[in-house]
Amino acid sequence: MTLTPELCHAARILARIDRSTLAAESGLSEDRIEEFENGTAELGDNSAEKLKSTLQALGVVLLPEEEAGGVGVRLKFTGSETRRILNWEGEGGRVNQDDVV
Repeated sequence: MTLTPELCHAARILARIDRSTLAAESGLSEDRIEEFENGTAELGDNSAEKLKSTLQALGVVLLPEEEAGGVGVRLKFTGSETRRILNWEGEGGRVNQDDVV
């Protein structure tokens, strides 16, 4: 599934993250993400894949186009699950960044 500027923006808003957070998590510059979302620049395959995987890691599900409707985004977890996860992660940082051996 191709990540469009509109999907990227919608996913970021749905996940409640700003461009600077998405930039830090994905390794892309904030300016590059802004240009992509505004439709003034295209991303290469590697950059688009980085954004896509980062958004998915942040709990966003990208929905493909189907006969019944177009593409879209939704959250991976319910509101209750998200609050519980945020509480757990707030205790020791993001799960994927822990240095537990």
